[in-house]
Amino acid sequence: MVQSIVTKKASQHKNPVPNAAVHRGILVTSGILGKDLQSDSYPPDKPQQMALAFDYLERILEEAGASLQDVVKVDLYFADKSDRPLANVHWLRLWPHQAHRPARQAHQSALPEGCCLQIVAMAVLEGG
Repeated sequence: MVQSIVTKKASQHKNPVPNAAVHRGILVTSGILGKDLQSDSYPPDKPQQMALAFDYLERILEEAGASLQDVVKVDLYFADKSDRPLANVHWLRLWPHQAHRPARQAHQSALPEGCCLQIVAMAVLEGG
């Protein structure tokens, strides 16, 4: 049976969508957005918004009992793909060792107004 993961430590969707779901040891996140938790809005500063999105990824993994090394694939959806260098700062912070990084794919996407990045990740949980 699917187990929904919801944490108050990450932004929530307006629709009835959990932060992630786990089934048979596979964790898949919903879209992770860099909204400010207090204002429920996107910071206009892109680096700040991206930092929030990557921080929320960590918090969602923690809530599910997963680690960064359990992540096998990350999809980054950009409003503007030229913002990839801003995301790379956080990518290297989370996965500093080249030999231990998940697969990654960057997409250009129509995102909500004010949103510059959405993250979707897949992880395999230990013992799953």
